[in-house]
Amino acid sequence: MNEQKFSSNNSISSKTRPTSSKHSSNTHMTKPSIAKRMKNLLFCGIYQGTKDTSSRSNSIKSMANDESVEWYTAECGTSQFTLPKRYQELSPIGQGAFGAVIRAVDTVTGKDVAIKKMLRPFQSETHAKRTYRELKLLMHLNHRDAQVVQLYNVFTPEKNVNDFQTLYFVLNFVDYDLSKVIKRGKPFTEDHIKLLIYSLLRGLKFIHSAGVIHRDLKPTNIGISQNSDLTILDFGLARVATNGLQTGYVATRWWRAPEVFINWERYDEKVDIWSVGCIMAELILLKPLFAGTDHIDQLTKIFDIVGTPDLATLDEVCEPYARDYIHKLPPKHKQDYKKLFGYKYEPGSRTPISGISPQGIALLDRLLSFDHRTRPTAQEALSDPYFEHLHDPMEEPSAEILIDEHQDATYSIVKWKCKLIIINYSFNSKANISY
Repeated sequence: MNEQKFSSNNSISSKTRPTSSKHSSNTHMTKPSIAKRMKNLLFCGIYQGTKDTSSRSNSIKSMANDESVEWYTAECGTSQFTLPKRYQELSPIGQGAFGAVIRAVDTVTGKDVAIKKMLRPFQSETHAKRTYRELKLLMHLNHRDAQVVQLYNVFTPEKNVNDFQTLYFVLNFVDYDLSKVIKRGKPFTEDHIKLLIYSLLRGLKFIHSAGVIHRDLKPTNIGISQNSDLTILDFGLARVATNGLQTGYVATRWWRAPEVFINWERYDEKVDIWSVGCIMAELILLKPLFAGTDHIDQLTKIFDIVGTPDLATLDEVCEPYARDYIHKLPPKHKQDYKKLFGYKYEPGSRTPISGISPQGIALLDRLLSFDHRTRPTAQEALSDPYFEHLHDPMEEPSAEILIDEHQDATYSIVKWKCKLIIINYSFNSKANISY
């Protein structure tokens, strides 16, 4: 791909707009008995989330048991992939703790796709639950016009539950991730920053409307096309929000909201809004805003920019141990955001080479509020005057609430495998994504 095609003057085109503001993810086909489902589905069930007429099925396909499907094994990057032969021309994209991702050409559709191999998905009950949770979320949020990664297919080459150890997701391919674009070192125009942050908030509105927190927003988890279309990637740490305790250690440190440090297991979807503020600042500065070396240094760097909160705020939002620690620190004053994020000019020029307007700075100030209660929701941020020429409530989709009674359950690995196969089947009739 030619990176020079990456444009800074794009708006969201009509073809990427959703056709309705409400997305239904709960279309189910009638289920047979549990015994019949286990017999037919337990062994490599397939989710087909595509209108590809050459391969689409309205029932589960057991690809490993289908004699018409040819398989091959290839090394790509640092992992081995066993794939249907329709996926060719493999090249590595990246690898994290839980998955390895490659690029491939789907020879049936002629389109580029991303294939994610889950790494050790059934190593433990915790790994199995995480795999289940990610697939459940991807299926529920599978909307082509919501700035969220699309799930095209799920498969495993294994033929029976005892051998079931690998799982592959086929996803839409994006040209770049945002971190690579930032690292080019070329300043973003304000119009481009505005479009990217609007698109990110638009996607978050959709995710949050389902009752889901992403929990790991950062530039490497944001895909960008050559047309500047934005896609939120990697739901490996995402989960349904609850009123109880959340997992304490979430999000990569530099984009992690302060309440995760100071209130550990009690936070809500506003952690994602803080991450948006960090990303917006990074688009302006071309470097991370809070690059802490550990969690103490991270808090210090946050206070260096946003200032030390007053004692009344600390009493409201902190656990006692964190409040006492912060109260003992030397007080810091909030930096002048106009100097930090405002327009920068070449000598003698009236055209800014970087930075954003006072209106944009006011929004950034809201996103980076230390007190999560005063941060806007994604929907409220979309209504900010900064997005006056982009905001259209009718074209900012919402999702149905995801109710998942299993996300906090404790099951054996075998039972989690069964749950994975059943949710594949449950969504099979919703083949409404074309690529």
